[in-house]
Amino acid sequence: MGRALRDLLARCLLALTLVLGATAPGHAEDGQALTILHFNDLHGQLEPVADPASGRTLGGIARLAAAARAVRAEDPQRPVLLLFAGDLLQGTVTSTVFLGLPDLGFLGDIGVDAAVVGNHELDYGQAHFRDLLGEARFPILAANLQAEPSPFPVRDAVVLAPPGGPRVAVLGLVTDELTSTTHPRNIAGIRVEDPVAAARRLVPRLEREAELVVVLSHLGVAEDRRLAREVPGVDLVVGGHNHHLFPEPLIENGVPVLQAGDRGTHLGRLDLRVRDGRAEVTAYRLLPMDEGVPEDARLAAEVRALAARLEQEVAVVVGRNAVELDASRERIRRGESNFGNFLADLARELTATDVALFNGGGFRASIPAGEVRVKDVYQAFPFGNELVTGTLTGAQIQAALDRSASLDPQDNPGGFLQVSGLRYAITNGTARAVTAAGEPLAPAARYRVVLPDFLAEGGDNYLMLKAMEDRVATGRLISDLVMEAFRERGAVSVTLDGRITRPTVAADPPRP
Repeated sequence: MGRALRDLLARCLLALTLVLGATAPGHAEDGQALTILHFNDLHGQLEPVADPASGRTLGGIARLAAAARAVRAEDPQRPVLLLFAGDLLQGTVTSTVFLGLPDLGFLGDIGVDAAVVGNHELDYGQAHFRDLLGEARFPILAANLQAEPSPFPVRDAVVLAPPGGPRVAVLGLVTDELTSTTHPRNIAGIRVEDPVAAARRLVPRLEREAELVVVLSHLGVAEDRRLAREVPGVDLVVGGHNHHLFPEPLIENGVPVLQAGDRGTHLGRLDLRVRDGRAEVTAYRLLPMDEGVPEDARLAAEVRALAARLEQEVAVVVGRNAVELDASRERIRRGESNFGNFLADLARELTATDVALFNGGGFRASIPAGEVRVKDVYQAFPFGNELVTGTLTGAQIQAALDRSASLDPQDNPGGFLQVSGLRYAITNGTARAVTAAGEPLAPAARYRVVLPDFLAEGGDNYLMLKAMEDRVATGRLISDLVMEAFRERGAVSVTLDGRITRPTVAADPPRP
């Protein structure tokens, strides 16, 4: 039903028909009211996280639960839908140790009506993903995800018909990065169809079945906008993947595109009304899950109990940091990082290799200055990757560096490479003046290289690394390597040395 939100918003965006902060009480004579709540990219963050800007805490599944319940209680006559836009797993020690099962249960507890598969949902393997699907108390969607020979029990779409509200078709679409951002062993037999092609195939049917067509997307904002431009009949895109925090909807071809940050720090709220075959947006706002939001007491107690089970094993101090090891997305996915230097140098030293390559997306958290615990290391490296050594030519290394240099830094690409044994400058999207051990990189020369098994299998589309010869799986986990270094050194202090240089990149991506 493309005529709905698009017509209204195309006319009224600049006049802010989206009256921020307003509410939409439901009265039958005014049509059917509906509120859509949404969040995305939880990444295992069940507890509140510290906000460095304010010193207070944000998020936590117990606050999300209380906030959703409060919105539902405002007007019993107004239906409320709660949508989750993917990436439930990976990013906290809790998620790594308990494999996301408690997280899935909590999403059921807070009343999620539908979710889309995120690109990290396969990080613990296909068998475990199937187990999660079997435990879910709400539909998990992915219309463009195919698995052979055994399809996943996911659904293309679901039509939600809340009492007193309009029928809402929710179509799930996942990014094709699912096949490159998890370990290649997790994606055997998996194919991700172009989302626009999948939506064009399915939206006409959904328009006939519902009054509102919502795409629940884990595509990223660029693909969300393409979808809005190229697929007639889409009324709303509820998105995730980029971790963008949009205080008001982006409007593309008259279609609102939403995203609410990450890790449950905000809950998006869209109020609308359907009458006479048209949907009108009456309000949009982001609800910060700060300390002013009370916690759901039962869920807060369950999260504390889960954390207590974990704490006994991961509270052991392994060393000290003299300075923070920085794995912020804006640092480690855009240029040289002291954390990248630390790990790459460690791995190259341990394996007596010439070159080390590590993808920035493998670093999931910084390690602050001060005491370093097992938990901090697992938080930074939750994937369980091991070191692999082998031989690459200079030409293959150059191709890998060029791929890294070509990635748009404003997207904070997880494929950006941290290095050891190399120095180079990024100019016009290529790696220039590359040296290895102080000498120009020789295309025909052969270099011993160490890298995570993820990259060795061509992860992040580094297919040239998959061609590495003389491959040896060392059996050494990255997390173990880092913990051992802290134990042996006691105190760690790492600085930048200029091994990667590039023109300055704005700290935050510009608004589309």
